[in-house]
Amino acid sequence: MCGISGIVDHDRPDVDRELLGGICNALAHRGPDDHGEHYARHVGLAHRRLSIIDLSESGRQPLSNEDDTIWVVCNGEIYNFRDLRRQLRDLGHEFRSGTDVETLVHGYEQWGMERLLDRVAGMFAFALWDASREVLWLVRDRLGVKPLYYVRNSAQVVFSSEIQPLYRLVEMNLGALDKLSLDYYLSQSYVPPDRTIVKGIDKIPPAHWLRFDRSGVEACRYWNVRYGADAAQANGSAHADDLVHPAAPGAWNGEPERLDSLLQAAVHRRLESDVPLGVFLSAGIDSCLVTAMAAKQTSDPLRTYTVGFEGVSGKDDECAGARLVADMYGTRHEEIVVPGADRDTIDQVLTAAGEPFGDSSVLPSHLVCRHARPSVTVALTGDGGDESFCGYRHVHVAYLGFRVRSVTPARVLSGLERAGRKLGPAAAGVPGVRELLKAIKYARISELALFDKTMWWNDDARRPIYAPAWADALAPSQALDVLDAALQESDTGDFMSRILSTDLRTLLPGAYLTKMDIASNMVALETRSPFVDHRLVEYAAGLPVSLKMRGFRQKAMLRKLASRYLPARIVRRRKTGFSAPQGPWRKADWNDLLRDYVTGGIAQRREVFQEAPILQVAQEHASGKANHMYKLWTLICLEHWLRTHIDGSA
Repeated sequence: MCGISGIVDHDRPDVDRELLGGICNALAHRGPDDHGEHYARHVGLAHRRLSIIDLSESGRQPLSNEDDTIWVVCNGEIYNFRDLRRQLRDLGHEFRSGTDVETLVHGYEQWGMERLLDRVAGMFAFALWDASREVLWLVRDRLGVKPLYYVRNSAQVVFSSEIQPLYRLVEMNLGALDKLSLDYYLSQSYVPPDRTIVKGIDKIPPAHWLRFDRSGVEACRYWNVRYGADAAQANGSAHADDLVHPAAPGAWNGEPERLDSLLQAAVHRRLESDVPLGVFLSAGIDSCLVTAMAAKQTSDPLRTYTVGFEGVSGKDDECAGARLVADMYGTRHEEIVVPGADRDTIDQVLTAAGEPFGDSSVLPSHLVCRHARPSVTVALTGDGGDESFCGYRHVHVAYLGFRVRSVTPARVLSGLERAGRKLGPAAAGVPGVRELLKAIKYARISELALFDKTMWWNDDARRPIYAPAWADALAPSQALDVLDAALQESDTGDFMSRILSTDLRTLLPGAYLTKMDIASNMVALETRSPFVDHRLVEYAAGLPVSLKMRGFRQKAMLRKLASRYLPARIVRRRKTGFSAPQGPWRKADWNDLLRDYVTGGIAQRREVFQEAPILQVAQEHASGKANHMYKLWTLICLEHWLRTHIDGSA
């Protein structure tokens, strides 16, 4: 985990060192151990280092090749660097350090960028300067674990690991807001993974490179994941031996064994570290599996960490289940139980986010990072399992609806829909019946409409809160257009595969990977998730949905695998969300937030919003008529960002 920044200016032989120094210093929290700079004709590169592999000075970045014609700064880890290093040494390359990042300069020199990226496995955002060709490459990893932002002005590019230092380079007022990104944020609680909240600042999308030289900018997607029966071939010959042809419906056909092997390998790759390492352990099967496999692959007792909230018990309590797994594998387990997210923590996290970010799970994520940091520098997580193995409720509902639609005549389905409406809320509260009623309700819904129904601020609710002039400037269903584009890019005719592919392209990098980047970098902690190993993602994409989900059970194959490693209580546990629950926030604190940021804040920004519909939502929530907590939280986070970066008053 590091912070990278740089300037390339083809019109000026000497770049602005004061500007680059300021950007680099603003990233100090990402890399407190060391820093380095490289200046040459037309270029300046800067790096803030969190030392993970090769702690000596020889690992200081920027790093170069033998004749100093190729330079690189990188945020992240190259997990297969030892294999790449052996190959490159056999080809005659000389290494000056033991760090993983040095393989990038020699690999580019030997194979070029495209062939290098075919070989590299890891989480990374890096910038590479080819001095002999005067070319800058900006590259982001396949799944979008690491962020990379840039500003381009004709002959100049300025880039940074975080967006905040770049705000000084663009106009910052309400007119500078990117309307599509704001609309998408309100609907999804995060900014699109390929856009930013303001005009003039861009973000490298996941699995893309950008090439900048005197002729201009070229960008390209270098990796894509395919779904369905032909995934083993379409996802790339480099890993074809790791992939599996779909099993017959209802049969496991040895797939849990193959998954076991792939996940163990992914965990093993992420245990490489020259500094103390641990695991974030919840009661969910993803982090429990990671813990079990990591514990089996380490000789010393593994450190594990769990966060819980006072007053939370039963199915929502993470601590009891995590403790069960920790005891089973003899880990050095620590729990942090907090009364809630205090106002100071909320302010710190929302400021660190850089862009509006409304996923409340960033708060407990930061708390556990903060607790673990004194004893470890690296932590493994269970992030990414839901996207590949059907863990989300909207995917489950979509699957049940698809199954109902595929076996039920239209006339019968209409009758079931009427019956479901008559049963009412009482029946909907019964597990199993609830899922069935949702399946019937959504049996004839399109993928795009399904996404709209699961938005906190869906299209019907969102449109009325905008001021007329702002609403007129928005294209119809603008937020849905982003999701529709992702659906179209999925390049598959299968209903379920398109939904899974869209989540992988949008929800994973935009919400969950961004969440951990925010939460962990505030305290200079590196997090790694085996479930976002691209080999594992490719493999899962080729599996039929019938192996990932069975009846009312999500993550069917993961549960099958988990039964070998985990107690039955964990395997059978229903999935619950990981967020800061409303209850532990003292009511006075929550009401203060609403008064400060919603009724007295964003509702008064009449250039963008209308006061009355926002006040109505707040009043309905306060009276208990409806639970609008998540809607209101997105507004709180947005208002905080506006005050910090537009008003300068937070």
